[in-house]
Amino acid sequence: MKWGILWITVALLSGCATYKQDIDEGLSLAKEGDWQEAESVLEDVLDNPQDQLLYYLETGTLAQNQGDFVRSNALLEKADRLSDTFLKNSFSNRSWALLSNPRQGNYEGSGLERVYISYLKSLNYLALAEQANTAKEKLRLKDAALVETRRIDIKLNEIRAQTPSYQDLNDKKNQAFYLKALNWLGGFYTGGRDTDQFLYRDDAWGRYMEGLQYEISNEYDDARISYQKSAELYESGYAKQYDLSDLTAERAWLDTIRMMQKGGFSQDEIQQKSQAKLSAKMQDTLKQYHDGDAELVVLEHQGFIPAKSEMTLLLHADPRSYSLVLQPLHGGGRAEENDAFRWFTMAYADINPLNLIANYKVGGAWGSLTGIFTKRVILGRTVWQQLDDLNVDNLLEGQAIRVTVPYYHRFTLDKQQPKLNIPGSRNSSTNGSLRMTSLADIAFQEQLAIAQRDIYEGLIREMFRSWLAYQVSANVKDEGASLLLGLIGQIAVFASSSADTRNWLTLPAQVRLTREPLPPGDYSPDYNTNKKRFSLGKIALETNEIKVWNLRNPN
Repeated sequence: MKWGILWITVALLSGCATYKQDIDEGLSLAKEGDWQEAESVLEDVLDNPQDQLLYYLETGTLAQNQGDFVRSNALLEKADRLSDTFLKNSFSNRSWALLSNPRQGNYEGSGLERVYISYLKSLNYLALAEQANTAKEKLRLKDAALVETRRIDIKLNEIRAQTPSYQDLNDKKNQAFYLKALNWLGGFYTGGRDTDQFLYRDDAWGRYMEGLQYEISNEYDDARISYQKSAELYESGYAKQYDLSDLTAERAWLDTIRMMQKGGFSQDEIQQKSQAKLSAKMQDTLKQYHDGDAELVVLEHQGFIPAKSEMTLLLHADPRSYSLVLQPLHGGGRAEENDAFRWFTMAYADINPLNLIANYKVGGAWGSLTGIFTKRVILGRTVWQQLDDLNVDNLLEGQAIRVTVPYYHRFTLDKQQPKLNIPGSRNSSTNGSLRMTSLADIAFQEQLAIAQRDIYEGLIREMFRSWLAYQVSANVKDEGASLLLGLIGQIAVFASSSADTRNWLTLPAQVRLTREPLPPGDYSPDYNTNKKRFSLGKIALETNEIKVWNLRNPN
């Protein structure tokens, strides 16, 4: 009995505080632009073996925001090593996390996060090159930035090799009927959802930044190839998937054409590409570039990637259909409830034919309709008999089990149109800012893609923990003690259920780009957005120089 009480106590304590509650204070400080204090708070929160990767990601980002580029790169380099795609998971670590609490497992990061480690490091090296005192040191730092650019390319190629391309998705729509039927049948046990469309398969903005880095280093042919890859990605599906403007592809094509001009392509080739890919307005923008021009490139990293929340589901048995049924638990404010139900319907609800039939058998026509508020896991007679042999069916029929999964609340991205003001600029109006990527949408869709995995892992974990608590009480001979221990066990397991809501939260929600060609000279640019003004101070631009202004806007 004392061992049972000890286990129940550990189970209760393991889920008392959620990740979101722990880091809210640090994030609030970051959203106010107090980077140093935010780093201090997050250091304390993430100072444990399970969150080591997050520790380096968050502190490395906040160090960059403070202008401490050397320290930022040192921290992000440690994160890069930990997040290596080929790093083998510890079986014991993964198993313990699966069967106890997901926060007990090491945070591994996502494909997006691995790419943006190198992205931020490349920007650090560019900033350090600006501060270099000698031409040799500046060249060394620009080369280091190119190394990170090539790392981006390697990571994206690796992700691309493991996921279907936009062309693959289009081919799937046009495939033969019998292949569509096979995919339809295969979707019965995956919720009937094609999660491939939500996958992070490549990064048009990452490819664009490769082009920019190559252009800064005067490697124009490599820049052209990268800009063109970016343009083709925007066109083929990236812009549509992440709700970006079609102008993103045009911007990338414009820079591809500029590299063709610098790379010695014929005027006919350049003219054909320009007419095929650029609108009249974008062709006018292209004409603003002249030989010997410098250029100011503003990268506005705006807002913060959204934080995950926890959704509670109740699991109960349905012996009549040999299945388990999950449904969301009402709780929280109205907005939270609405978001949770929307996510549940989008990611989990019974929409495939087998589940609709099972719901109909149990509840008639109304049962089929109520399936949009439930998820049914059909086990079948054989598996149900195995659960019966383990007395799991008694456990499930006697109580509801709490299963917790991560999800995202609705979020709204800032849609304001920033304005870059450059006194002395030859153009009557500066080029507009263009939203080139939405990391918030990428993270949101990545979570949708793994939602089925999350719910099944949560189901297994909570069934196992509840079964252990049930076994502890069932093996106590004293009836009163058994009932008391059973009640304590149910409460402890229910209260300690949790989901893994960790992710890299100091990443920006979106990135906006402004590029302004300028004659060599001295300028004092400022950038205005949401009634907030950012100033770069006085800068001197030389012939053919590209100045990158990495602007972090927390609001």
